[in-house]
Amino acid sequence: MGRAQGTRPSRRARHSGWVPTYHGAWSMITIPPLVGIIEGGWRWVHLPFLATWWLGYFCFFAASLWLRSHGKRRYLRPVVVYGAASACFGMVTALSEPEILRWVPVFLPLVGLAAGAAWLRKDRSVWAGFVTVAAACLTLPVTWDIATAGTSGYATTPLVWLHTLLLFGYFAGTVLYVKTNIRERGSVRYLTASVAWHVSWLVLVIIFVLVSSTSATGFAHPLSAWNILVWAGLVVRSIGVPIYDARVRRVPVKAIGVGELVASALVAVALVV
Repeated sequence: MGRAQGTRPSRRARHSGWVPTYHGAWSMITIPPLVGIIEGGWRWVHLPFLATWWLGYFCFFAASLWLRSHGKRRYLRPVVVYGAASACFGMVTALSEPEILRWVPVFLPLVGLAAGAAWLRKDRSVWAGFVTVAAACLTLPVTWDIATAGTSGYATTPLVWLHTLLLFGYFAGTVLYVKTNIRERGSVRYLTASVAWHVSWLVLVIIFVLVSSTSATGFAHPLSAWNILVWAGLVVRSIGVPIYDARVRRVPVKAIGVGELVASALVAVALVV
């Protein structure tokens, strides 16, 4: 693709902290809160919350670069700009729905761990990826909480937490899957871990589908059997793509990214149908 002005950010913009380069993260920061909104219902307060969350991600990306560089000034400006914008929308959210503040202690340890990983230049490690995934997935019960005006406590509806757990399983699995195709391409250890992760979650999904269909469990409605089909496809992908990449033809990074967007959409649809 060309580099015409307006079609892609400049190299300087992409490497100065203004434009996040982890494109696989877009679905991760978008799908969990949207699933919570779809399931809980829409309220206008979701708008400032989503602005807080998405601008906060931009700030997080820039802050990670700043911490990795141990304080280089060129990364500080986007941290300040995005941080200030996120804080403004956060204040609107908090003033409109004060009970949202009870989620702050839940997110603070995760933010601290992510910041520490960036400072130690371990932000691309598996554990750091899992921390980021956990923070992203927790926006599902947050948007549910906003939708129900705080009347549900910590979104204790079993189905909400089950969907949060399944999204964590999926997005955490992508951390391993993507590594098997890019940074850890050819690593038997990472491939084994990725396949084992996806197979284990497929088994769990089958159990969850069966258990949720039992009225005694308290689920609002059963977990759709479509989830089993989607996870079976994820297992096949975790095995087939790395093998194809190693033995037949190199899979372009762009193709892996597009595949992630499609898989993320399928996972989300299976949860809400």
